Amino acid sequence: MSEQSEKRVIDIMIPVRNYKVVSHNCTVADAIKVLHRGFYQRNAGGQGHRSVIVSDDYGNPQGMVTFRSVLQALEPFFARADRLSVPTFWEGLFTERCKHEAQKSIKDIMHPINVIALDANDTLIKAVHAMIKHKLGTLPVKKNNRLVGMVRVNELFAEVYDLVAGARSMEVSNGYKIDI
Repeated sequence: MSEQSEKRVIDIMIPVRNYKVVSHNCTVADAIKVLHRGFYQRNAGGQGHRSVIVSDDYGNPQGMVTFRSVLQALEPFFARADRLSVPTFWEGLFTERCKHEAQKSIKDIMHPINVIALDANDTLIKAVHAMIKHKLGTLPVKKNNRLVGMVRVNELFAEVYDLVAGARSMEVSNGYKIDI
């Protein structure tokens, strides 16, 4: 381990104020529209977000919806990977599933924030572990039990790059050197 202390989740997270918010009363279709706008609206050269925050009637964050949660909702129950080894798919199923799921409540597909969340002072390796364990690319970050931000795989990878690219060249396993 290096002499310099490692960054914490709070050092790389995206503040919650940078995320779009939808009401827990909206439909999946409403959230998809907000997700689309939030992802393709690039702020000052920054990246769009692949998630939106779901809040209650008082503005308190309750959950989040990601690209992945929308796609998971489209998978028919009979085709879930744990049920069949070779599911049957037919023409028109994607369109049918999109239209059907779009009418559901956002609460049906959101990931509750209180179930899987990081603390702002958690280590980055804990964030990596949680993302891999729960198969999520974005995790909520709390401080004093309040949602303060989100940490994404993007920021973690950027940190990996910064640490690795700090060296002028890197020796790979076969003995060759590559310039970074």
